[in-house]
Amino acid sequence: MRMCKQGIFAALAAGLILIPVAVGSAGDAPPFVSATGAYRAGIAELKSGRTETALPALEYAAEHGVLGAQLKLARIYAAGNGVKRDDGRAFLFYRQIANQRADISPLSPVSKYVAEAFVALGRYYVEGIPSSGVPQDQVRAAHLFRHAASYFGDADAQYALARLYLDGTGVDKNVGLAINWLATAAKKQHAAAQATLGELLWRGGDEVRQRPARGLALIMLAHANAKANGKEPKWIEDLFIEAQGASNAAMRKEAQNLMPELGGRALAGESATKAKGSIPEELLVPASGEASREASPGPSAANGAMGAGAASAPSPEKIGVPAGFGDMVSSAAGFKP
Repeated sequence: MRMCKQGIFAALAAGLILIPVAVGSAGDAPPFVSATGAYRAGIAELKSGRTETALPALEYAAEHGVLGAQLKLARIYAAGNGVKRDDGRAFLFYRQIANQRADISPLSPVSKYVAEAFVALGRYYVEGIPSSGVPQDQVRAAHLFRHAASYFGDADAQYALARLYLDGTGVDKNVGLAINWLATAAKKQHAAAQATLGELLWRGGDEVRQRPARGLALIMLAHANAKANGKEPKWIEDLFIEAQGASNAAMRKEAQNLMPELGGRALAGESATKAKGSIPEELLVPASGEASREASPGPSAANGAMGAGAASAPSPEKIGVPAGFGDMVSSAAGFKP
């Protein structure tokens, strides 16, 4: 509890805690027996293709802290799924999730959704949302990515944080730390992290020892994983074609032999889905005022297997991440929902 208070005071000192903006208009919401009932009603409307009529019920549930409603609304507005795309509204609902659950236990079944919110908010801060008054703030983006990467162990956050360290965006450029975070995400079969780390090792450079076979293995693995997920980015495909064309048969064989060591074919059987139409119970629980204070297991790199000189990823304590951020991700004054 003392550490949590210190984390909140630190966030206050950094000017990160602001008053949250209320979501939706409670006066316009129809009466529902419960917040979870409203969420179920909204989901039923969505399944029937009636997005517009689903919104009042979902917003009512979101106002009352139902994670599933907050997450569904954030995704709907971020993608423009059935409504006009509105990054400002998406930001607002992702912010609700992060503010209410920043220090939930990383062992909780909802932690992955909270990590998703932190990553989404970080990406918005990297670019800013001018139309909604959300400023470009790459330093804040780095804080958000770092919390999700170290506290929740989220691979998307680890990759996003690595990109900032590679480019020196919002943080001091540090290729060693970037490789460390890339290795951690790559070990979790994150295709973009595998491809980025693979390219660094394939090409080599002033700060990275060239290891072409290992780099090629990671690029091949990234290509396979991205294809298996059904959404391979063109840059990964282009990198794979380039590396394959520039390698000889001996190197390709060596890379193939390295793939099991790097987690090759680890995706098989991982994507088991729940029964169609079911609502995960964890998404029905409104946010409570009590958050678990369990310590997070720090992410670990692949013990040198992924990249040259990659040690274990930094622990939260070493990089100054508090157990909880409180309302640290509220937008700047002037945010327009």
